[in-house]
Amino acid sequence: MSEKRVSFTKKPIMVTDLPECLFKRFDPKFRYVTTLSALRYVKGERPSQRYYSLLIHLSEPSDSFSLVVRNEAIDVLRISLINMKIYEIYLFALALPADFPVSQIMVLGEDRERFIPNEEKENTPGYCYELTVPAKTEREEYQQRILNDLNKHFKLDVRIEKLTVVKDSRKVVKMTGESTELIWAEQLTMVMKAKAAVEKNQEFILQKN
Repeated sequence: MSEKRVSFTKKPIMVTDLPECLFKRFDPKFRYVTTLSALRYVKGERPSQRYYSLLIHLSEPSDSFSLVVRNEAIDVLRISLINMKIYEIYLFALALPADFPVSQIMVLGEDRERFIPNEEKENTPGYCYELTVPAKTEREEYQQRILNDLNKHFKLDVRIEKLTVVKDSRKVVKMTGESTELIWAEQLTMVMKAKAAVEKNQEFILQKN
């Protein structure tokens, strides 16, 4: 790991307790602290409970990486996602590849750049997320926990959908002249909807029915 020191300003931290056998939802607790590096920052903010989830918004850029460590001796599986953009943490939670095209991510009812920075803001500080669960927890279970935490904190409803989109077009010559034919195909898409927009749409459907 790089020994380069990175300064941080005070930022709010979300900490949620996690029972050993049953996932429960807790209101986030906020504290204000400073430290020197992203990983040391996370280590310094780990709560005393064995099982927890932790979300930190960094104020300075740092190295970006992920760690999944299983310790059978103390019955802990720790997932650490360091300095990642919001959409990158969602990719991990949804078991999508890290190089999933951002062009296949739709943001509805929110500012797209808040979750997917443009090229000019690519080096902006990201988030650190850490989760600890019992060592035997299956991947699908802790991924769902991460997804639930993110949706709750950012007030989003995020899911994977197969959408039919226009992939290409071609010219078609007919007796009556020339026309253009659209070529459609199914595309895997991450859809990020603001919960306010989702609730408004559900209310509209109920009123319509």
